[in-house]
Amino acid sequence: MRSFTEQPELQAFLVVFLWGVNVVVMKMGINDMSPILYTAIRFSMVTLLLLPFCKVPRDQMVSVALIALIMGVGHFCVLSIGISYVESAVVGLILLLGAPFSSLLAFIFIGERLSYKQMLLILIAMSGACIPTLIENQIDVQIGCLIVLLSMLTWAIGNLMIRRVSGLPTLTVQFWIGALSAPICFALYHLNPPAASVAEQITLTSAASLVYVVCCSSILGYAIWYKLIRNHGVNRIVNLVLLQPVITLIAGYLLLGEVLSLNQQVGAGIMILSMFYFLRLERRKQAKG
Repeated sequence: MRSFTEQPELQAFLVVFLWGVNVVVMKMGINDMSPILYTAIRFSMVTLLLLPFCKVPRDQMVSVALIALIMGVGHFCVLSIGISYVESAVVGLILLLGAPFSSLLAFIFIGERLSYKQMLLILIAMSGACIPTLIENQIDVQIGCLIVLLSMLTWAIGNLMIRRVSGLPTLTVQFWIGALSAPICFALYHLNPPAASVAEQITLTSAASLVYVVCCSSILGYAIWYKLIRNHGVNRIVNLVLLQPVITLIAGYLLLGEVLSLNQQVGAGIMILSMFYFLRLERRKQAKG
């Protein structure tokens, strides 16, 4: 029998499972804590744990700083705010848009090929993820959906910038995202703090949530994922990402009692099918070279 390290698909599924549960765990933590304070503490923990990976060539420091601010404040902080408004199952669906957003920006700014079919599938996937939620009568849900969508757009921009910086370990980028974003998040928090003190917001649930997000998602998940991509390529494992919203939906139901409305279930089906065919076209394109 092959060991775990010899089965890339099984490793990829572990990462997708960690990321799928991560959305629900974040939601649980943000229920007890301000989303901006939550993000600030998360980045502080990441910075301390990844201190050995802090070295960056001087000529790349400006690029790394820009990436850190876009991914840290622009993506993770904004995502935390969005999660405080929207059910985790909806967030899990919108997160899938990160891959096609990255492809679309690469097509626009650096001329990578993207077929008309793929662009159409991106639009259909966005419609399936967002329209059922945007037509809900709750204004908070509508705002939250748009905030999460914005966070994925900034994530795609950050990915485009990362591709232009060569030779940097993933954990080094993670360190600088934490080191530069944590002070900004703390400053934003103190501009408009909630009535509850910091000590009151650090509950057992929020503390456990932070430990999971930092150790399992930010460090372990990304370390395994990027190693898989380097060793086996994207095509062999990327389709497993489609399981992430399913895992998030199940975890949200078990841990938070969340249930998608009928409109959202239909939208989820459209979204996942669109993403399946988008990734299938991407694999064919890469196979042809």
